[in-house]
Amino acid sequence: MVFPALIFYTTGYRLNLNDEEAAIVTTGGIYITTDNLEVDVYLDGQIIERPRLFRSAYYIQHIEAGIHRVVVQRPDLNTWVKDLPIDSHVVIEAAAFNMPAIPHVRPITEFVTATGTPVIFAATTTDLFDSSTSTVPVLFASKPRVNPYEVNEEFLYVESLFSTTSTSTKSVFEIFMDGVDRFRFSTTTDVGTLESSTTSTDFVELGHMRLVEKENEIYATWTNGINNIPYYFCVPSASSTDIALRYGEHVALDFEKSEKATTTPVIFDGNRKCRQEIKIDRKRQDVFFYNFFPDSRDLVLLQLEDGLYVTEIDDRSWQNTQLIYPGNDFSVELENGVIYVKDKGMFFEIITEIEPN
Repeated sequence: MVFPALIFYTTGYRLNLNDEEAAIVTTGGIYITTDNLEVDVYLDGQIIERPRLFRSAYYIQHIEAGIHRVVVQRPDLNTWVKDLPIDSHVVIEAAAFNMPAIPHVRPITEFVTATGTPVIFAATTTDLFDSSTSTVPVLFASKPRVNPYEVNEEFLYVESLFSTTSTSTKSVFEIFMDGVDRFRFSTTTDVGTLESSTTSTDFVELGHMRLVEKENEIYATWTNGINNIPYYFCVPSASSTDIALRYGEHVALDFEKSEKATTTPVIFDGNRKCRQEIKIDRKRQDVFFYNFFPDSRDLVLLQLEDGLYVTEIDDRSWQNTQLIYPGNDFSVELENGVIYVKDKGMFFEIITEIEPN
């Protein structure tokens, strides 16, 4: 009779023919969302052939309990890697992201041709796109020949965005200490100020997730209690040793700190416990700009000393951080879901959407 065996199989049990002493093993699964399905997914070094697809996600099942490494990659993209614990009969979640390995930019020039091609007045192209690639054709021309070209209205708009932004080269922590406005926040997020008896701290918020400066660090704080709290804020109720083995020592220490906190204490929910804040990895560098990555409360934009990065809030194992624009002397503006950069007197839109192979 096939039905009992089928029920036995689908509930997570598997026969292990290689181990006579433990002939029955239990399995779990991973549900991985991606920003593109045209990527390769590996589990413990083995490519997953045709995993089950659910919208923009992969579902990998029949995984034995234990720590497993998941890799999501493509040759032209940055690689996303996580070591994640799998438990019997449990499907865990993860969200991969893969930014272009070579930064993609769209020049926004003062003049364009009649067909809209950006015109760059330069005698040479050397070093202009040495660390990035343009997503559109560009015309290089000598500056005296302005008449054949048209004024670019988008340029005037983007120029106005940067004209209202502080040109300070100080980090956000230095600016905060000086009491100076550090940058314009995106119009698609909520902006506010946290008041206490001794301090006043700016924050930016999106979908109950808040980014805030505290003690010269950037934290992501969940503001809606246990309601719809992102999965990466929570772990099974266990000892610090077990949490460290499963998620990393930094997560265990963070829970120990949170359990003693009064402002953002640990929330206990059945057989799990949840933090309310996670520190963002700034790679031991100063931060000059931060905000949410467009249309995502789980990813953060950070302008550091050597470039503009996207980092995930999920700190299980580590926080994946990917460079989207290199440099040490440029300005960033985020407006209506678009990332703009002013560098070497030019304006660029940073393109992060992945093109098909």
